[in-house]
Amino acid sequence: MIKNDSKKAKGMRVAIIGLGRMGIRHLQAVIKLEMEVCGIADVSAEVIALVSKDYKLEQSVGFTDAYLMLKNTKPTALVIATTAPFHCEYVCAAAELGIKYILCEKPMAISLEEVEKMKSSCDKAGSILAINHQMRFMPQYTQVKALIQEGDRLGTLSSIIVAGSNFGLAMNASHYFEMFRYMTDSNVETIQAWFEEGQLPNPRGPQFEDRSGRLLAKNHLGISMFIDFSSNSGYGLQLVYICRNGQVLVDELTGDLRISSRKTEFRELPTSRYGMPADIINTQIEPADTVVPTVRVWNALLEGESFPDGDAGAHAMACLVAAHSSHENGNVPISINSSNIRKNQKFNWA
Repeated sequence: MIKNDSKKAKGMRVAIIGLGRMGIRHLQAVIKLEMEVCGIADVSAEVIALVSKDYKLEQSVGFTDAYLMLKNTKPTALVIATTAPFHCEYVCAAAELGIKYILCEKPMAISLEEVEKMKSSCDKAGSILAINHQMRFMPQYTQVKALIQEGDRLGTLSSIIVAGSNFGLAMNASHYFEMFRYMTDSNVETIQAWFEEGQLPNPRGPQFEDRSGRLLAKNHLGISMFIDFSSNSGYGLQLVYICRNGQVLVDELTGDLRISSRKTEFRELPTSRYGMPADIINTQIEPADTVVPTVRVWNALLEGESFPDGDAGAHAMACLVAAHSSHENGNVPISINSSNIRKNQKFNWA
């Protein structure tokens, strides 16, 4: 059972690199944990000054040079909330400096080669690496998983449909690879992708690229996940969990939850009898949030519970790269462990 607080977190010296939207949320998370913010780093001195004022931090904790901050402050824990091209170098530098706990934003890196380097550096130094894929701590997944595992009301999970918007493969859809792994207790085995050719401007800058389109993931159990993140879709994020005896619909933006399942007396009938009378429940679930699940990641990391480690990040990265490989090779299914995937191929993800 995941603890709601961590005695180890209180007073622990933590530093944060990157003070964008996610960096601020990480700052809010470590403040909730009562960690000691010993350093914040960003390329913008103006941003550092504003954040220091808003969160009542001493001016001395702010640095425009992340490496200088790490050397001067010597934190026990580090958050890396920059864009993806900097993740590998900061993780490796932190490990070399002996920083014990490292929480890195997703996507984990911009190549599978970098992923291996990050994991190797942390293993060698004894640093504990976490990637901020928070799905196992978010109610819209934990509660749905509990519903599916609750007797035979819904029955076995068959597939998941993610009806998203133009939220990008690396930026947001990457989270759903970890969600799928959590919900099915199994890694993705193959990816098939159909990307749209046109690319809209990336909100994090013109130097970054992300893809929109559609994607099909499957595991060795035959469970599938279809993601639609079309550039023509500008609102909404709903998930449908399709089971043997019913379905669960979750609106992740509003928290609406709808459970529909065959009445008990009809559950043994063939699946072709899909129109049988059903029990329907409409209720609410806690809408998507980032700060509280990040707190829970820290709790699990520090208390020795299950957390999204480097292997979890590597799995999501392998899925991302396999999706690109599928698109480039005529939309064929690609194994995430395929030797055809180029580990040194770099992507312009944010």
